[in-house]
Amino acid sequence: MNYIPWKLLRSWRCLACGSCCKKYVVDLTWEEYGKIGKFWPDKVRIKKGKPYLARKMGGSCPFLYGRLCYLQMLNMKPFACKVWPFRVLLKPDKLDKNFDGLYLSGNREYFIYINPKCFGINRGDPADFEKTIEEVINLWNGSNQQQYYSTNKDIDFKKDSLMANVGSREPDR
Repeated sequence: MNYIPWKLLRSWRCLACGSCCKKYVVDLTWEEYGKIGKFWPDKVRIKKGKPYLARKMGGSCPFLYGRLCYLQMLNMKPFACKVWPFRVLLKPDKLDKNFDGLYLSGNREYFIYINPKCFGINRGDPADFEKTIEEVINLWNGSNQQQYYSTNKDIDFKKDSLMANVGSREPDR
């Protein structure tokens, strides 16, 4: 797939449409596999030596409730989900001949690309675009900061608020 260099876009915003949660397999780190598997062993899988989240019968993530991510409320949202639809590289993509993905953060060069299948492309506030990219880079570099720009800003992910929206039930078994 040809990802779009960030400089070719005006903005991005998570619409909380759930499309990414319904279409894509979520790869997990081994740490995420252990944490999630501890509570929901039936929701994690290993294929060809790589951990990932299982899917519901309809194909969506088992932790998707309407527009909400149950794992985000628990501070267990997988890294792959935190940075989607962004792709962060230290070298340009081979198709990026003009270095349109180049982004300078601090004293370091990154190359930022966005999955063209995301519906949030050019739907956000242009003033927030670089803040979003900075947040994604921080997450990519291992920061445990709370997501704000790189997730839907209209949904309050505080535990009490989320529990009011999805009830006190756990993900379906």
